[in-house]
Amino acid sequence: MTDISQMDLRDIGVARYTVEADPKYLQFKSVDVTKVDESKPWKPAAEVSVVMADGSVEEHVDAKTPFFTFKDQFGKRMTVSAEAAGHIDALHIKGVNPTTKEIDPGSKFEQTSLSQLFKDAADKMPEGIVGAPGVSAFDLEMGVNMGKEGIASTNELVQMGILGEGDIKTVEKFKDAVSQLNKTGSAEEKAAFIEKFKNEFADCKIQFQLVRGDVLVPVVDAPKQPTTKLFMVFGPGEGGDKTLYTAAPGRNMPRHPNPNQHKDQSGAINDQTFAESSEAWFSTVMLTGKE
Repeated sequence: MTDISQMDLRDIGVARYTVEADPKYLQFKSVDVTKVDESKPWKPAAEVSVVMADGSVEEHVDAKTPFFTFKDQFGKRMTVSAEAAGHIDALHIKGVNPTTKEIDPGSKFEQTSLSQLFKDAADKMPEGIVGAPGVSAFDLEMGVNMGKEGIASTNELVQMGILGEGDIKTVEKFKDAVSQLNKTGSAEEKAAFIEKFKNEFADCKIQFQLVRGDVLVPVVDAPKQPTTKLFMVFGPGEGGDKTLYTAAPGRNMPRHPNPNQHKDQSGAINDQTFAESSEAWFSTVMLTGKE
C-alpha cells in the first residue's frame, strides 16, 4: 500500500486544503482593533469593530472570530481571524497602516479579494502545517503576478546599481545602536535618531524609518519589485487550531525587530531571536520609492 502522506496530493487529484469563508463577513470593508488583552505581555487584539458590506458597523466583535477557515483532507482546521483578515486587507491589499491610516511602505497584493487569495493559496500550501509545532513561515511560488514586494536584500540592490558598498558600510556602523533603540528606545528617541542620521549622512542611499508604528528599519528610496511569490505565517492559536498571523506578496521575510514579537508567555524577550531579527534587518531593507 502506498503511503499517501509521502505523495504530493495534487498528483492524485486530492486538494491539500479547502478554504471556507464566513458569509456574514465575506464582503467586509475594514476591521479596526478597539480593545487589546492587557493581561498578556504582547497585548494581542481582543475586540475589533467591523465595517460591513452595507456600511454598517458591528462593534465588540471577538478579534479571534474566524473570517476564513482552511481545512486539510482530514478535516483539521487553520483559521484566519477577524484581526488577521483586517490586518492583511489594510496593509497588503489597500496599502494603509490599520492603526495610523497612513500609506504603508510594505508589500502590496495585485489581488484585491482576500477570499480569492486564500483559495489560490490553498492548493499550494505545504502539507503538515496544521500539525506542525510552533510557527510555520514559508513562501510559495504561485506562478502568477502576486503584486509588488516591498523589501529587498542589500546585495540585490548593489547588483542592481541602486546601492553602493559605501552606503552599506555607513549604516553598518549603527547596527548595535539601532538594535538597542528597537529593544528599549522610546518613539521620541527613534525619531531623533532618524533625523540625526539624515542630517549627518544625507548622501547615504540607505536611511531609516519607523514602520508598523514604532519599529526602526533601514529603507531605500527605490520602487517595490514585482513578485510571483506569496509569503505566509501560521502560528499557534487558542483552542488548538493554528491561525494565520500574516500574508504578503514576496519572499519569506524576517520578523521585524519588535520586542513584542519576541516575548514568551511571561513577557521575557528571547534575546537570540531578537538579535537574529536585528541582524536580518540590516541585510534586508524596505523599499519606499514610488511605483
